[in-house]
Amino acid sequence: MSDYPSSSPWGPHGPQVSPQSVTPNPTAPSSVPDFGGFAPAPASAPFGGGGVRPSGGGGGGAIAAMSGPRFGRWVLNFALLGTGLGAIAGGLAGLGLHLPGAALGGLALRWAIAGAAVGASVPPAVRSIVTLIRAAGWGLVTLVLWWIAIAASGQLGWLQRLR
Repeated sequence: MSDYPSSSPWGPHGPQVSPQSVTPNPTAPSSVPDFGGFAPAPASAPFGGGGVRPSGGGGGGAIAAMSGPRFGRWVLNFALLGTGLGAIAGGLAGLGLHLPGAALGGLALRWAIAGAAVGASVPPAVRSIVTLIRAAGWGLVTLVLWWIAIAASGQLGWLQRLR
């Protein structure tokens, strides 16, 4: 049945060991790794900057800071700001409409939720506007290079016929 000799320690699926045997752990718990004087740093907090940053191009300033873990912090801050402003505006609207005191809280709460939604959508909107501006810039570069290529090839005769 088997091509393996009976004296071989290896079977068709690995080493042949008796079911009662115990294989020792090759990494003994007493061996402490030596990092050569380097102590590993603790992991960074989920919203705290730090950590490994992706390499590559990108804008600078506040727009570049709106990426990665910091982007969630931006959304949270704008949502909180929108909540506060929405609650104040809702309360003032209720006062302006001469609503009873019991209805002011409900109106302020609804406006606060709406303000949080608006506030949380500001950072993604800014990010998308920046992307649209970049796309328009690349479109402009493409148009200029196309005109240069047309001029270099001497294909501008059709412009004379437009007059």
